[in-house]
Amino acid sequence: MRSGLLGVERALFWTLAFAAFAAASAGLAARAVDRVAVGYEQSRNAYAIVRVLAPDGPAGMAAAETALASAPHVTSAAPMTAGRAAALLSEASGEPIDPEHMPDLRLIEIELAPASPQADVAGDIVAALAAGGVTAEVIAAPDGASGGGLAPRVRNAAFWGAIVFAGMMAVIAWLAARGLAARRREMVTVMCDLGATRSQTAGRIADEAAVTGLYAGLAGGVLAVIAGVIVLLLAIPGTTLNTLTAMILPIDLVPVVAAPLGTAIAAGAGARAAAGHFHGQAARLG
Repeated sequence: MRSGLLGVERALFWTLAFAAFAAASAGLAARAVDRVAVGYEQSRNAYAIVRVLAPDGPAGMAAAETALASAPHVTSAAPMTAGRAAALLSEASGEPIDPEHMPDLRLIEIELAPASPQADVAGDIVAALAAGGVTAEVIAAPDGASGGGLAPRVRNAAFWGAIVFAGMMAVIAWLAARGLAARRREMVTVMCDLGATRSQTAGRIADEAAVTGLYAGLAGGVLAVIAGVIVLLLAIPGTTLNTLTAMILPIDLVPVVAAPLGTAIAAGAGARAAAGHFHGQAARLG
Protein backbone atom coordinates (compact mmCIF):
# COMPACT_ATOMS: atom_id res chain seq x y z
CA MET A 1 0.00 0.00 0.00
CA ARG A 2 2.88 2.34 0.75
CA SER A 3 4.09 2.00 -2.83
CA GLY A 4 0.77 3.39 -4.07
CA LEU A 5 -0.05 5.91 -1.33
CA LEU A 6 2.97 6.78 0.78
CA GLY A 7 2.23 6.93 4.49
CA VAL A 8 -1.35 5.79 4.09
CA GLU A 9 -2.53 2.80 6.10
CA ARG A 10 -5.00 0.42 4.55
CA ALA A 11 -7.49 0.21 7.41
CA LEU A 12 -7.75 3.96 7.86
CA PHE A 13 -7.92 4.69 4.14
CA TRP A 14 -10.73 2.24 3.43
CA THR A 15 -12.63 3.20 6.58
CA LEU A 16 -12.61 6.81 5.44
CA ALA A 17 -13.45 5.76 1.87
CA PHE A 18 -16.44 3.77 3.11
CA ALA A 19 -17.64 6.70 5.21
CA ALA A 20 -17.32 9.04 2.21
CA PHE A 21 -19.09 6.54 -0.05
CA ALA A 22 -21.98 6.16 2.40
CA ALA A 23 -22.34 9.92 2.90
CA ALA A 24 -22.18 10.67 -0.83
CA SER A 25 -24.67 7.88 -1.60
CA ALA A 26 -27.08 9.25 0.99
CA GLY A 27 -26.75 12.69 -0.56
CA LEU A 28 -27.37 11.35 -4.07
CA ALA A 29 -30.41 9.44 -2.80
CA ALA A 30 -31.73 12.61 -1.17
CA ARG A 31 -31.30 14.48 -4.45
CA ALA A 32 -33.18 11.72 -6.30
CA VAL A 33 -36.04 11.87 -3.79
CA ASP A 34 -36.09 15.66 -4.12
CA ARG A 35 -36.31 15.46 -7.91
CA VAL A 36 -39.15 12.91 -7.73
CA ALA A 37 -41.05 15.02 -5.18
CA VAL A 38 -40.68 18.16 -7.29
CA GLY A 39 -41.87 16.31 -10.39
CA TYR A 40 -44.88 14.93 -8.52
CA GLU A 41 -45.87 18.37 -7.25
CA GLN A 42 -45.49 19.86 -10.73
CA SER A 43 -47.68 17.13 -12.24
CA ARG A 44 -50.34 17.81 -9.57
CA ASN A 45 -50.30 21.53 -10.28
CA ALA A 46 -50.42 20.94 -14.04
CA TYR A 47 -53.72 19.01 -13.87
CA ALA A 48 -57.25 20.28 -13.34
CA ILE A 49 -60.85 19.44 -14.26
CA VAL A 50 -63.39 21.81 -15.76
CA ARG A 51 -67.01 21.18 -14.77
CA VAL A 52 -69.40 22.62 -17.35
CA LEU A 53 -72.55 24.05 -15.71
CA ALA A 54 -74.24 25.69 -18.70
CA PRO A 55 -75.35 25.40 -21.45
CA ASP A 56 -76.71 21.90 -21.06
CA GLY A 57 -76.13 19.01 -23.42
CA PRO A 58 -73.51 18.39 -26.07
CA ALA A 59 -73.66 22.03 -27.16
CA GLY A 60 -72.26 23.19 -23.82
CA MET A 61 -69.40 20.66 -23.95
CA ALA A 62 -68.56 21.65 -27.53
CA ALA A 63 -68.55 25.37 -26.63
CA ALA A 64 -66.34 24.67 -23.60
CA GLU A 65 -63.83 22.73 -25.69
CA THR A 66 -63.71 25.57 -28.21
CA ALA A 67 -63.14 28.15 -25.48
CA LEU A 68 -60.46 26.05 -23.78
CA ALA A 69 -58.55 25.73 -27.05
CA SER A 70 -57.56 29.41 -26.73
CA ALA A 71 -57.81 29.82 -22.96
CA PRO A 72 -54.74 31.06 -21.08
CA HIS A 73 -52.60 28.54 -19.14
CA VAL A 74 -54.27 25.57 -20.91
CA THR A 75 -51.99 23.36 -22.98
CA SER A 76 -54.49 20.57 -23.73
CA ALA A 77 -58.11 19.67 -23.01
CA ALA A 78 -60.10 16.46 -23.43
CA PRO A 79 -63.59 15.44 -22.25
CA MET A 80 -63.54 12.87 -19.48
CA THR A 81 -64.95 9.56 -20.67
CA ALA A 82 -67.01 7.21 -18.54
CA GLY A 83 -64.15 4.71 -18.52
CA ARG A 84 -61.68 7.33 -17.34
CA ALA A 85 -64.04 8.53 -14.59
CA ALA A 86 -64.67 4.96 -13.44
CA ALA A 87 -60.93 4.30 -13.29
CA LEU A 88 -60.32 7.42 -11.19
CA LEU A 89 -63.15 6.58 -8.79
CA SER A 90 -61.98 2.99 -8.50
CA GLU A 91 -58.48 4.18 -7.67
CA ALA A 92 -59.77 6.57 -5.02
CA SER A 93 -62.27 4.17 -3.40
CA GLY A 94 -60.42 0.91 -3.89
CA GLU A 95 -63.54 -0.76 -5.28
CA PRO A 96 -64.20 -1.60 -8.94
CA ILE A 97 -66.78 0.63 -10.64
CA ASP A 98 -68.59 -0.27 -13.83
CA PRO A 99 -68.30 2.54 -16.45
CA GLU A 100 -71.82 1.73 -17.67
CA HIS A 101 -73.21 2.88 -14.33
CA MET A 102 -71.57 6.29 -14.56
CA PRO A 103 -73.96 9.26 -14.97
CA ASP A 104 -73.76 11.75 -17.82
CA LEU A 105 -70.42 13.51 -17.39
CA ARG A 106 -69.88 17.19 -18.06
CA LEU A 107 -66.21 17.19 -17.16
CA ILE A 108 -63.16 18.17 -19.19
CA GLU A 109 -59.61 17.28 -18.16
CA ILE A 110 -57.05 20.01 -18.82
CA GLU A 111 -53.27 20.21 -18.65
CA LEU A 112 -51.85 23.51 -17.44
CA ALA A 113 -48.65 25.32 -18.30
CA PRO A 114 -46.37 26.47 -15.45
CA ALA A 115 -47.55 29.77 -14.01
CA SER A 116 -46.29 32.23 -11.42
CA PRO A 117 -47.67 31.92 -7.86
CA GLN A 118 -49.40 35.30 -8.27
CA ALA A 119 -51.39 34.17 -11.32
CA ASP A 120 -55.08 33.36 -10.87
CA VAL A 121 -55.10 30.34 -13.14
CA ALA A 122 -58.63 29.18 -12.32
CA GLY A 123 -60.03 32.72 -12.61
CA ASP A 124 -58.42 33.29 -16.00
CA ILE A 125 -59.79 30.00 -17.36
CA VAL A 126 -63.29 30.66 -16.02
CA ALA A 127 -63.19 34.13 -17.60
CA ALA A 128 -62.15 32.65 -20.95
CA LEU A 129 -65.01 30.15 -20.77
CA ALA A 130 -67.46 32.91 -19.88
CA ALA A 131 -66.30 34.87 -22.91
CA GLY A 132 -67.20 31.81 -24.98
CA GLY A 133 -70.70 31.67 -23.47
CA VAL A 134 -69.95 28.83 -21.05
CA THR A 135 -70.52 28.82 -17.31
CA ALA A 136 -68.07 26.46 -15.63
CA GLU A 137 -65.85 25.93 -12.63
CA VAL A 138 -62.26 24.76 -12.44
CA ILE A 139 -61.46 22.01 -9.94
CA ALA A 140 -57.76 21.86 -9.12
CA ALA A 141 -55.92 19.23 -7.13
CA PRO A 142 -56.74 19.68 -3.42
CA ASP A 143 -53.99 21.14 -1.23
CA GLY A 144 -54.64 18.92 1.76
CA ALA A 145 -55.71 15.62 0.21
CA SER A 146 -54.59 13.10 -2.41
CA GLY A 147 -50.95 13.85 -1.74
CA GLY A 148 -51.36 17.60 -1.40
CA GLY A 149 -48.51 19.12 0.61
CA LEU A 150 -46.67 15.80 0.64
CA ALA A 151 -43.82 16.92 -1.60
CA PRO A 152 -42.40 19.60 0.76
CA ARG A 153 -42.47 17.18 3.69
CA VAL A 154 -40.75 14.46 1.68
CA ARG A 155 -38.10 16.91 0.46
CA ASN A 156 -37.38 18.15 3.98
CA ALA A 157 -37.21 14.61 5.34
CA ALA A 158 -34.79 13.55 2.60
CA PHE A 159 -32.60 16.62 3.07
CA TRP A 160 -32.31 16.41 6.85
CA GLY A 161 -31.99 12.63 6.74
CA ALA A 162 -28.99 12.97 4.42
CA ILE A 163 -27.49 15.67 6.66
CA VAL A 164 -27.84 13.50 9.78
CA PHE A 165 -26.40 10.46 7.99
CA ALA A 166 -23.48 12.52 6.68
CA GLY A 167 -22.88 13.74 10.23
CA MET A 168 -22.72 10.15 11.45
CA MET A 169 -20.18 9.30 8.75
CA ALA A 170 -18.16 12.38 9.74
CA VAL A 171 -18.06 11.09 13.32
CA ILE A 172 -16.79 7.72 12.03
CA ALA A 173 -14.06 9.51 10.05
CA TRP A 174 -13.20 11.61 13.11
CA LEU A 175 -12.85 8.53 15.32
CA ALA A 176 -10.89 6.58 12.70
CA ALA A 177 -8.39 9.42 12.31
CA ARG A 178 -7.74 9.38 16.04
CA GLY A 179 -6.33 5.90 15.50
CA LEU A 180 -3.75 7.41 13.14
CA ALA A 181 -2.63 9.77 15.89
CA ALA A 182 -2.39 6.83 18.29
CA ARG A 183 -0.10 5.00 15.86
CA ARG A 184 2.03 8.15 15.60
CA ARG A 185 2.27 8.54 19.38
CA GLU A 186 5.99 7.86 19.48
CA MET A 187 6.60 10.57 16.91
CA VAL A 188 4.47 12.95 18.98
CA THR A 189 6.60 12.17 22.03
CA VAL A 190 9.82 12.76 20.10
CA MET A 191 8.56 16.07 18.71
CA CYS A 192 7.55 17.12 22.19
CA ASP A 193 11.03 16.29 23.52
CA LEU A 194 12.58 18.30 20.69
CA GLY A 195 10.60 21.34 21.73
CA ALA A 196 7.77 21.29 19.17
CA THR A 197 4.66 23.05 20.38
CA ARG A 198 1.32 21.34 20.72
CA SER A 199 0.01 23.19 17.68
CA GLN A 200 3.00 22.20 15.53
CA THR A 201 2.79 18.55 16.53
CA ALA A 202 -0.96 18.29 16.14
CA GLY A 203 -0.81 20.15 12.83
CA ARG A 204 1.64 17.68 11.32
CA ILE A 205 -0.49 14.67 12.28
CA ALA A 206 -3.67 16.48 11.19
CA ASP A 207 -2.17 17.28 7.78
CA GLU A 208 -1.35 13.62 7.20
CA ALA A 209 -4.85 12.56 8.23
CA ALA A 210 -6.47 15.29 6.11
CA VAL A 211 -4.56 14.23 2.99
CA THR A 212 -5.55 10.64 3.64
CA GLY A 213 -9.16 11.74 4.10
CA LEU A 214 -9.08 13.73 0.86
CA TYR A 215 -7.86 10.78 -1.21
CA ALA A 216 -10.26 8.41 0.54
CA GLY A 217 -13.11 10.86 0.00
CA LEU A 218 -12.31 11.04 -3.71
CA ALA A 219 -12.35 7.25 -3.91
CA GLY A 220 -15.64 7.05 -2.00
CA GLY A 221 -17.19 9.77 -4.16
CA VAL A 222 -16.22 8.01 -7.38
CA LEU A 223 -17.66 4.74 -6.08
CA ALA A 224 -20.90 6.55 -5.14
CA VAL A 225 -21.18 7.98 -8.66
CA ILE A 226 -20.64 4.55 -10.21
CA ALA A 227 -23.25 3.03 -7.90
CA GLY A 228 -25.69 5.84 -8.69
CA VAL A 229 -25.26 5.41 -12.45
CA ILE A 230 -25.86 1.66 -12.15
CA VAL A 231 -29.03 2.23 -10.11
CA LEU A 232 -30.38 4.73 -12.67
CA LEU A 233 -29.65 2.40 -15.58
CA LEU A 234 -31.46 -0.44 -13.84
CA ALA A 235 -34.36 1.57 -12.38
CA ILE A 236 -35.32 3.69 -15.40
CA PRO A 237 -36.12 1.69 -18.57
CA GLY A 238 -34.49 2.97 -21.72
CA THR A 239 -31.85 4.99 -19.89
CA THR A 240 -28.39 5.10 -21.47
CA LEU A 241 -25.14 6.82 -20.61
CA ASN A 242 -25.95 9.47 -23.23
CA THR A 243 -29.36 10.29 -21.73
CA LEU A 244 -27.92 10.48 -18.22
CA THR A 245 -26.00 13.63 -19.10
CA ALA A 246 -29.31 15.39 -19.78
CA MET A 247 -30.99 13.98 -16.68
CA ILE A 248 -28.31 14.91 -14.14
CA LEU A 249 -28.15 18.53 -13.00
CA PRO A 250 -24.98 20.17 -11.61
CA ILE A 251 -26.61 20.51 -8.19
CA ASP A 252 -27.09 16.73 -8.07
CA LEU A 253 -23.31 16.32 -7.84
CA VAL A 254 -22.92 18.50 -4.75
CA PRO A 255 -22.80 15.46 -2.39
CA VAL A 256 -20.01 13.93 -4.48
CA VAL A 257 -17.98 17.16 -4.38
CA ALA A 258 -18.61 17.62 -0.66
CA ALA A 259 -17.58 14.07 0.29
CA PRO A 260 -13.78 14.49 -0.12
CA LEU A 261 -13.79 17.90 1.58
CA GLY A 262 -15.94 16.70 4.47
CA THR A 263 -13.86 13.56 4.95
CA ALA A 264 -10.61 15.55 4.94
CA ILE A 265 -11.96 18.04 7.48
CA ALA A 266 -13.33 15.34 9.79
CA ALA A 267 -10.18 13.23 9.60
CA GLY A 268 -7.92 16.22 10.18
CA ALA A 269 -9.97 17.36 13.16
CA GLY A 270 -9.96 13.90 14.75
CA ALA A 271 -6.23 13.44 14.31
CA ARG A 272 -5.51 16.96 15.57
CA ALA A 273 -7.54 16.41 18.73
CA ALA A 274 -5.86 13.08 19.52
CA ALA A 275 -2.35 14.33 18.71
CA GLY A 276 -2.88 17.36 20.93
CA HIS A 277 -3.98 15.09 23.76
CA PHE A 278 -0.91 12.87 23.36
CA HIS A 279 1.36 15.90 23.22
CA GLY A 280 -0.11 17.16 26.46
CA GLN A 281 0.53 13.79 28.13
CA ALA A 282 4.11 13.71 26.83
CA ALA A 283 4.75 17.25 28.09
CA ARG A 284 3.54 16.34 31.60
CA LEU A 285 5.70 13.21 31.68
CA GLY A 286 8.70 15.10 30.38
